[in-house]
Amino acid sequence: MSLFEELKRRNVFRVGIAYLLLGWAVLQGADFMLDLVGAPDWVIRTLAVIGLVGFPFALFFAWAFELTPEGVKRESEVDRSQSVSPQTGKKLNGVIIGLLLVIIVLMAVERLFYAGAGGPDAEPVMAEAPKTIAVLPFADLSQAQDQSWFADGLAEEILNALVRVPDLSVTARTSSFSYKGTNKPISEIAAELGVAHVLEGSVRSAGDRIRVTAQLIRASDGFHLWSQNYDRDVADMIGIQEDLARNIATALETSMNPAALAQMAQAGTESVEAYQEYLRGLQGQSDAFTTQGQGEQTLDKAYMHFEKARAIDPNFFDAHVQAAHYWRIELTPSRTDSGTSGVPPQQMLREFNERIGLAIDNARTEADRIRSLADRAMVDLRLREARQLLEQYLELRPNDELARFELANVLGMLSELQAIRGLLEHWKAKMQTDHFSAASLVNEAYRIMDPSEAADLGLQAVRRWPNSISMIYQTHRSLMWAGRYREASELAARYEALVPGSDPMVRVREACAAGDR
Repeated sequence: MSLFEELKRRNVFRVGIAYLLLGWAVLQGADFMLDLVGAPDWVIRTLAVIGLVGFPFALFFAWAFELTPEGVKRESEVDRSQSVSPQTGKKLNGVIIGLLLVIIVLMAVERLFYAGAGGPDAEPVMAEAPKTIAVLPFADLSQAQDQSWFADGLAEEILNALVRVPDLSVTARTSSFSYKGTNKPISEIAAELGVAHVLEGSVRSAGDRIRVTAQLIRASDGFHLWSQNYDRDVADMIGIQEDLARNIATALETSMNPAALAQMAQAGTESVEAYQEYLRGLQGQSDAFTTQGQGEQTLDKAYMHFEKARAIDPNFFDAHVQAAHYWRIELTPSRTDSGTSGVPPQQMLREFNERIGLAIDNARTEADRIRSLADRAMVDLRLREARQLLEQYLELRPNDELARFELANVLGMLSELQAIRGLLEHWKAKMQTDHFSAASLVNEAYRIMDPSEAADLGLQAVRRWPNSISMIYQTHRSLMWAGRYREASELAARYEALVPGSDPMVRVREACAAGDR
């Protein structure tokens, strides 16, 4: 008799099939019950391993032993003429059929249970809440209090790096940096910003040494998911920034692979001197829009830092982008914080094109290149091309709200009002937790909404962000469009108190409303 025939006679095949079916049914039932009681994942994995380990033992038992009316005996001790293997095989066939029916029932129940869970409006089973984080400005704990440029710049660069992670929602800088110097508990800040995680840190400098402390905190229970202290030479500040961004993304378990994470975290230059100039420029650029009456001078100083960074490292993409952005602001006729009024427009355009061209040539990723191409198309008023490029960019970087705001401006100039409505709904959902989304909504709402409805949205945003200069400015405009001049004048007085004498546009609107053209 062949080995195959002997395996069939001893019911080894039937035992193997019955064992696998029974094991699968047991694991399915156990998995269902363990989910209900909230058991950890390792329990079901342990059961599966035990089942696999037992499989060869079951086959060996079927080969070496036989179940007889007198009990279990070694197969070699059973007289072939008295063997009940055929009857045992028939019973095993029945067991196999029964197990198949049980498995079919289990699969049907599982499908019905999960399909019905949560009702018709339930989220898909595989859908997960997006990972959310706010990066707070780092505290300057240096004795001389002269490292705020590094503290703010480091936090901003980490934020900019995390925005590149597709499955990570990052609160806009204007929202998270509004908590600079606050003593509010992390849980309260997280609730106001609508995030599940908060990154906070500090910078301390002494001579040529810097100490950076960073903590990634889960807002629900205050648990530190990750924390790190860096005590290094100033020359290693680039490595600190890159390591921070990479470790934070890893701690949040994003979908990016290690190579993509490393690229995301890159500072863009290997020159510490260029990086320092760049960070100083970022701080100056931020101060330009918050310093009362000094925006023009501060913006000019920021530009000079970007120019120094470009000169030190001609391949520094981000420095080229920021320097080009300065000239783009200068080319905007409605801006009143321009610092180069004596420069002819054609020269401004040449300066912009030179820098944006270098940014395109030195882009680190395809997304960076597309973004800079979109900037150039917008300045050249090639609006349809700009729209296409921005939409392409947002597919790669869906969390870049500034790019979405740029797209809204382009759509407005193209009179694509229906497309703007989609963006307004996106911002409206985030307006209570994200300052930039609220400002973008208020800025664009008057274009396509009833002016009074747009003004009400603006007032709602002002109540949420009472000291936001941009929010007050845009809401004042919406109130003017709605003809609600008394409320507009009250808001203008608040604006003037926050930024005395810095922007004539509000006073121009007020004068027009009063008939004093």
